[in-house]
Amino acid sequence: MKFLPYILRNVMRNKLRAIFTGMSIAVSLFLVTVLYAYINVQDETGEKTKQFARIVVTAKQGLTFPVPIAHVDKVRALSGVEAAVPLSWFGGKYQDEKIPFGQFATDPEQINTVLSEYDVKPAELAAFKADRGGCLVGSRAAEQRNWKVGDNIVLKGDIYPVTLELTINGIFTSESSTDQLESLWFHFTYLDELLKKDRSRQAGNAGTIFVKAASPDNLGDLMDRINETFKHTDAPVRAVTEQAFRQMFTEMLGNVQAYIRNVALAVVISLMLVAGNAMAMSMRERTREVAVLKAIGFTRFIVLSLVLVEAILIAMIGGAVGVLGAKLLFAMRDIVFRGIPGISGFYVPWSTVIFGMALAAMIGLFSGIVPAWRAAQVSVVDGLRKVV
Repeated sequence: MKFLPYILRNVMRNKLRAIFTGMSIAVSLFLVTVLYAYINVQDETGEKTKQFARIVVTAKQGLTFPVPIAHVDKVRALSGVEAAVPLSWFGGKYQDEKIPFGQFATDPEQINTVLSEYDVKPAELAAFKADRGGCLVGSRAAEQRNWKVGDNIVLKGDIYPVTLELTINGIFTSESSTDQLESLWFHFTYLDELLKKDRSRQAGNAGTIFVKAASPDNLGDLMDRINETFKHTDAPVRAVTEQAFRQMFTEMLGNVQAYIRNVALAVVISLMLVAGNAMAMSMRERTREVAVLKAIGFTRFIVLSLVLVEAILIAMIGGAVGVLGAKLLFAMRDIVFRGIPGISGFYVPWSTVIFGMALAAMIGLFSGIVPAWRAAQVSVVDGLRKVV
């Protein structure tokens, strides 16, 4: 600790260079932190879904193919199933919004059992069940659009050739999950009636079926039995865990994790070169000072350590600004990915913050190795003779 004042003085000796070096590290690590936070959020959200013991049933051919609504009752009849509901993405436009938020046609009788992590007042839930033209909205969706219970909203269908006129019966919240808080739930029967009236071929079909298993221990067996039940029908299905279902959406975007890691690697290498160049310039200007330190008894190890600590400190300060800045920004702003089912709220986990700070320390260490080694090897005579 006795060398700390000396190190701090050297860090700010050339203030402009130190500020620009630190800010380049801050901006770059802000980007890396956000990218890695995306991966970590998806992993954390997927892990959380395990406790709810849910299965998602889709058409065997893929998400773009429908599942007959009659399958819902057949799934409910299977042993080991606590509840099952259709969950069909409507994708309607609200007013002038260009990107649709989550709108799902479902069964009001069992939706609160299947998605049990969301809370709604009993009176509001009862009103929703009794009102075929009613809906429940997530607290985020309500807050962002200034909705309140009793408001009437209109959703113009894009995927479906119908327009929904809905009344908000209640607002649901959650302390453990943010996935559906940007969503709206309405009666599947209401949508189906409109489609039948329009003589649409989409009538009588659901997008997916969400199944609540009675126990998380029999998910594998239950998925096999669901697949087998519809294997020889005109509409075979594929049952997967909710975690696997979420992963499908990420895979649609390509190998996102590989892209993010490659970008992060390029950023880190660039930062090492930038910080290394700044440290090399700094040590070149201080060659005579290093020689004086050695002349008064500083060992090569101490000189090496002082330069390395200085490099790490600059990188850590820049890293703290970038990484903690990302954490603070996304904690203060409610970021939502609209139009992508399964990807909702965004935040920066503390695990990502720790990773970002460790990355900053590594950048400082590797950028300072060469300048520190060269400083440690400077002889007293050659150093004192050096004219900068």
